Amino acid sequence: MTSSRLEAVLAMHEEKTNAALDQLDKAEQFARESQALRVAGESADRDATVTVDGVGQMVELSFGPRFQELSGPQLSAAVLEAHAQAKRRLSFAIERLGEDVYGAGSPTAQRFAQSYRDQFGYEEDER
Repeated sequence: MTSSRLEAVLAMHEEKTNAALDQLDKAEQFARESQALRVAGESADRDATVTVDGVGQMVELSFGPRFQELSGPQLSAAVLEAHAQAKRRLSFAIERLGEDVYGAGSPTAQRFAQSYRDQFGYEEDER
C-alpha cells in the first residue's frame, strides 16, 4: 500500500472514530440530563400534583388544601390524573432535551421523543 493510500485510510478511520466518540459523548450527556429531569403534572381540580423523574416514575406527590375533604376514590383519581399529565409532559421535556443534545431534526432525538410519546402520550408544558 502506498504511503498516500495508507494516510487516507488512517484519516478515514480517525474521522469515523471521532464521530463515534462524539455520539458517545452525546449519549452520555442525554442519559445524565434525562436522569436529572423532574416534570410536574397536576389534576384538573388541583387536588394533586405529581412530579416524575426522567423515566416517568413518581418521585414527589403533594395535595391541595381540600384533600381531606376527598373520598379515597376521588383522591386516587386526582393522583392518577396528575401522574398521567406529568408523564405526558415528560415526553415534551425529552423531546426538547433530545433537540438540545442531538440537534433539531436529529433521527436519534426523534426516536427518543417517539418512544416516550408512544409510552406516555404528549403534552406541551407551557410553564
